[in-house]
Amino acid sequence: MFRNGCLVLTVLGLVWAVPAWSQVPAKLSGHLLFKLGGAEAGQESYSVERTADGYRLTGDVDLQVVGMHIVQHLEVEAGEDLAFRRATVQSSLNDEPVSIILRREAGRGLQEITRADTTVEQNLETPETSVLLTNNVLHHFAQFAWLHDGSVGELREFVAFPRVPVTVVFERAETLTKDGESLSVRRYYLNLANRIGVYLWLADDGLPLKVFVPLQAFWALDADHVRWNELLSIAPEASEDSAERGANYDESDVRFASDTIELAGTLTTPRGSGPWPAVVLISGSGPQDRNEDTPGPGGLKLGIFRSIADSVTGRGMAVLRYDDRGIGASGGDFQAAGLSDLLADVRAAVRYLRGRSDIDGSRIGLVGHSEGAIIAPMVAADDSQLAAVVLMAGTAAPLDSVLIEQVVGSVAAAGGDSLEMAEARDGVIRLSRAIREGRSMEETDLPPAMRLLGGQQKWLREHLEHDPLATIKRVRAPVFIVNGGQDIQVGPEHAWRLGEALSAAGHPDYEVRIYPELNHLFAVSRREGAAEYADPNARVDSGFLAELGDWLASRLRVGS
Repeated sequence: MFRNGCLVLTVLGLVWAVPAWSQVPAKLSGHLLFKLGGAEAGQESYSVERTADGYRLTGDVDLQVVGMHIVQHLEVEAGEDLAFRRATVQSSLNDEPVSIILRREAGRGLQEITRADTTVEQNLETPETSVLLTNNVLHHFAQFAWLHDGSVGELREFVAFPRVPVTVVFERAETLTKDGESLSVRRYYLNLANRIGVYLWLADDGLPLKVFVPLQAFWALDADHVRWNELLSIAPEASEDSAERGANYDESDVRFASDTIELAGTLTTPRGSGPWPAVVLISGSGPQDRNEDTPGPGGLKLGIFRSIADSVTGRGMAVLRYDDRGIGASGGDFQAAGLSDLLADVRAAVRYLRGRSDIDGSRIGLVGHSEGAIIAPMVAADDSQLAAVVLMAGTAAPLDSVLIEQVVGSVAAAGGDSLEMAEARDGVIRLSRAIREGRSMEETDLPPAMRLLGGQQKWLREHLEHDPLATIKRVRAPVFIVNGGQDIQVGPEHAWRLGEALSAAGHPDYEVRIYPELNHLFAVSRREGAAEYADPNARVDSGFLAELGDWLASRLRVGS
């Protein structure tokens, strides 16, 4: 589940790499310009220089993101194969100074972090060939590519400090042309801890031309190559079905009222005469448009709801999908919306369909994804006329339990130890307690990311008070519970627990289906966790769409 996005480049680390053929420049310097969501976000100047027995890397960063102003100066001494020896980092976060000293002694990394008058020391087990990767320092990503010893298409594996898996693929080498000039580039894809995907372009001399984090709409571009930005891209391949989409049904923009605001969406209807059975699509958490994409730069661009609408309408059912309140063409304020407001919007969508002469009000179903799969049972529990409910990656526990699963899983995937996992769990518990007690985030000692999440207090409080298992026991409409076997956000065990709750309630018509190869977005997984969400060529699985359409057609009595 997503609510807010924030830059994930915030952890200082050591990265292990097997020394091999390398492309490490003997002398290199550059200046990177940062952008986040299309807005200027800072800059970085750096240099790499060959010494008598290794390399010296220096950098200066000025980064402004999500209410944070980060300034860093670092100096790194490394060996022949970029093996880390010693580093100093002088930084500040919102004018609070932090000093970090790292050095290697007897096969271990010693780290000293000083804030104010407090110094914390850590003794870290580190391979002899570890290479320093300092987050928020973008030119350091180039070290992975410099040490990649394979040809186009080959993958190399690394382990980041302390045990973070990192994979690097040399994706392509090409020559770009613009205004009569040419530029030879090599493109690499980096997967960090199965949580973040990074694209990197290098020039022939090893100069980092661009570093791009698609999900966060963050990029760093070499100041001397700004005009090449549009060509340094990961444009998606043409979709084979894009030309055929909508060929067999009608599509219209619609508007309907929800309390005091007006929501805007798209209604697709089969061709011919109705009245038609219909489906309302309910999006996951975070600001999303009618296609369940994140508006603006970055975020999700898979078009999940567009694909579902295309498939389901092609099977003889109308589909209504709409922009979240405050998003796209819909009125209202998304940031101020609580769970109760989102429920009101779904109920308004159902009322709108029942008021149309071309829709059969007795044959309306709900399809909810992620948070939408929490909302759908809440609506259906109080609406006995609904004829079908589909839960895509729905949760079986209150939000705080789900957040603990997610943050602890994230720390574990990044190689964190039991202490770090316990600290992550404690952070969620403290956030939940603060929300329940009605305290402002300024009154807490939570980290910035937790404070940002805590900004939506109404939304959080209402979720914390909601029990999905108690709610689903009250649903009488047929229920189809589906989950991806590779879902790292909402594991398949949630689907089984929801099914068990229906069984205990004596529900006469429900089904649980796990799709082993699919992820949280119901696309085929590459086993890359959330990092694969940035894949511009990902598509909702056609097999899942077919089974979803079959189940809905059966329960909504298509053709009757």
